[in-house]
Amino acid sequence: MRKKNDNITKKGGDYVLDLRQIGGGREIFDTLEQAQDVRDQAFADDQNKEYIARTTNPITQDVAAEFINNVRAKKDANEEKTQTHRRNIQFIFNNTPGLRKRKIMDVTTAYIEAEIIPVIFRQAHSTGLNRFDTLRQLLKFAVKNNFTRANPCPNVDLPKKEIKFEGAPRISNADIQSIIDNAGEYALRIKFAAYTGARVGEEIATGWDNLDLDGSAYHVRNSARHGQSCSVKTKAGIRTILLPDHLVADLREWKIAQPLKQRHKGLVFPSSEGNLAGAGNWRKRGLHPACDRAGIPRIRWHDLRHYYASVLLFETNLTDAQITQFLGHTSIDFTRKQYAHWRSDPRRDEALAKMMSKAFR
Repeated sequence: MRKKNDNITKKGGDYVLDLRQIGGGREIFDTLEQAQDVRDQAFADDQNKEYIARTTNPITQDVAAEFINNVRAKKDANEEKTQTHRRNIQFIFNNTPGLRKRKIMDVTTAYIEAEIIPVIFRQAHSTGLNRFDTLRQLLKFAVKNNFTRANPCPNVDLPKKEIKFEGAPRISNADIQSIIDNAGEYALRIKFAAYTGARVGEEIATGWDNLDLDGSAYHVRNSARHGQSCSVKTKAGIRTILLPDHLVADLREWKIAQPLKQRHKGLVFPSSEGNLAGAGNWRKRGLHPACDRAGIPRIRWHDLRHYYASVLLFETNLTDAQITQFLGHTSIDFTRKQYAHWRSDPRRDEALAKMMSKAFR
């Protein structure tokens, strides 16, 4: 019987590992240490009847394709779940160089922590967890199909969510007007968001049949998600918003002026071809350049919704319940929590501080 030391031979400047006696193949390594590490792990796995040949081990890209097909074929499958996994995998591949061609068995705990975790948690923590869950399910699928020995994801140290609440920003009327004045062709889109409080997906999916211009009302029913118009996510999202007269006048003018090629789907703010627009384009080509021209720090599109909330809170006599309804929030408590810091009164807070100091002297 051959000893395992016999499995490594030097050829030129390389080290050749031959694992054919346990069902593997021949691999070339730069150093003797690399060859020995792979050899020792292979013999240990063979003894435990867990050996997987590296030479025939599929690359991660191919396993991912099989995984997506498997998700789609399940009895409880739905297209939204499939597309979520597909987008997450595409994002990870696009931002992790070399992962596509990496053997699936080489996607280890150390590799995930060093190369993938920084990528998938680059944005919101919840988004990172969602992408990590797709990776976990992909590797679970790989284990089930004997492509790798064990799923490394349970051993991965995930970053903790940073608890930070700065509150929604308040934007002045003057700043909003200056942004609109400098927005060019995107002015009406920005004005609509600021004076209706519509979420960006809701605005993108708004059709002319959602607007009652004679009654100055906007009936929110749909929202754009993943390039398609869907119903809003919650019952609270179904609502009617009153439109100010000047916005109604601008919308009437736009309805007449809207190019014919944009009208085939009945959308108020479509792409140049009449399809659902992209929020990224509105932000990059419209809102941010308008802020720059106005000399105002850049804001998010969602901050236009916060501006609408500030008007309701400070320039109307609406109750919290009515404001919650106009914003499409699911509860009054959420609305109060979101904007509580706006209601602070410095003079009241100073009086309370003096009272507390006196009480605890």
